[in-house]
Amino acid sequence: MISTLKKLSEELFLLYVSGSIPVDSIRKPQNSSEIHAFYRQYVAKNIPVKITGCIDQWNALDKWDDQYLIDRIGGCDVTVAITPNGLADAIHEQKFTLPYEMTMKFREFLAELQNPREDRVLYLQKQNDSFNSEFAFLLEDIESDPAWANDVFQISPDAVNFWMGDSRAISSLHKDPYENVYSVVRGRKRFTLFPPTDRPLIPYRHFPIWRYSADGSLHPEGEESVQWIDLDQRNPLLGAPAGTHPVVVEVTAGETLYLPSMWFHHVQQSHGTIAVNHWYDIDYGPAYGVFEVLDTLTREPIEDSF
Repeated sequence: MISTLKKLSEELFLLYVSGSIPVDSIRKPQNSSEIHAFYRQYVAKNIPVKITGCIDQWNALDKWDDQYLIDRIGGCDVTVAITPNGLADAIHEQKFTLPYEMTMKFREFLAELQNPREDRVLYLQKQNDSFNSEFAFLLEDIESDPAWANDVFQISPDAVNFWMGDSRAISSLHKDPYENVYSVVRGRKRFTLFPPTDRPLIPYRHFPIWRYSADGSLHPEGEESVQWIDLDQRNPLLGAPAGTHPVVVEVTAGETLYLPSMWFHHVQQSHGTIAVNHWYDIDYGPAYGVFEVLDTLTREPIEDSF
């Protein structure tokens, strides 16, 4: 069964993905013809692409230095994820570790980001539409409802999120059930991607859920466990199984990554990087069905084999 799944994985990769690695870089589609072409070439095929020109008109590109942000939102409360090592929602000491979360004024967050402590790492990573809930005073500086992407997906975004943090903070390898339009406003992000067709080769394990406390210690978070990817949390290329097809994409200020749903991704950043992402609901079409079947068939056999 395992060898059959691995063969199926490679055949699906050749069918869906192989012609699109390395990731293309294109200009933002400008008209209905280019919108349709973008959908056919990338969205319908579930293929990532780096895009320029999507946020050229955002005031954020020119305005979002530290002083401007303090002046606009310095007194606003923001939710900060805190860990001693930058590994939030990741595996550490054979535990799935959740961050300690606290509310602080943005100016306090920024002051510590400018002079980071050795014993803790801060990250603004709250999701669930964090831009509209905690950063609404910055809405005039971006497009919260970008017309070009709405035309591509034929809907408005489900959520708009604000990201900012320490270079030590990473997002461990995972996948999301959303179409992700991810724009870097300041700094740079490094995405390590694995296509959904690699699923039979990506090792998952069950881990107990623990959470960091304010002092950096860990404590159990209930009795449930979570399935998470058992690869190097800081660099999934180390020990990546043979036969996988990772690709690394650098996204710098002013650039946007279209990250299709179900693609595995690991994210690193330069210090103080700011990004805004728009999550769109996915089209539950044939590609989604294929990847879900692959995941279901893989889950027990592959987990038992590692």
